[in-house]
Amino acid sequence: MRNQNIPKKILHWYDNNKRVLPWRKHVSKKQTEYFTLVSEFMLQQTQVKTVIPYFNNFINKIPNLKKLANVNETRLMKCWEGLGYYSRARNLKKTAKKIISEFNNNLPSTIEELKTLPGIGDYTSRAIMAIVFNKPIIPLDGNVERILKRVFYLKNEKEISKESLIKKKFFFGKSNRSSDYAQAIMEIGALICKPANPLCFE
Repeated sequence: MRNQNIPKKILHWYDNNKRVLPWRKHVSKKQTEYFTLVSEFMLQQTQVKTVIPYFNNFINKIPNLKKLANVNETRLMKCWEGLGYYSRARNLKKTAKKIISEFNNNLPSTIEELKTLPGIGDYTSRAIMAIVFNKPIIPLDGNVERILKRVFYLKNEKEISKESLIKKKFFFGKSNRSSDYAQAIMEIGALICKPANPLCFE
């Protein structure tokens, strides 16, 4: 498979096989920003299938950034109840307040600015840049790491270091559908290039 064909093939697979996830709904730009922000916080250290019902409940109870910024602690914790790692919820509220007060109610559009928000580090900032702002960035999560390790047969400690894997991301190439493409690669890792019993030959 030539490098320039990889994005086309991956996106074709994604268009026909992607999971229906509540934060992927076709909504307004402002809602997309909010849905992505909430889902990325929830997905820190928690699997997609676990997050789905909690996300739906949270969005139903706290439907936008302004309500999140103003929600009281008791209600916030109640809406997050059962998901664990409650510091994520507190940081999410702090982030909402900072977006409103310092960024005019708009999600920051650079990695540097995003990383000034509580609870947002390198991975989450890059995921937001790709998904919300359609930037040609492939966030390096466990799914992407696994694909690269298998494609390049990486085994030893030096080969599988974060620095080494970042350099290998050239393999994926680029697409003008950067938002979909980033999600498509992670989706392949989750559904096809699985940790156990991968479906790589299907």
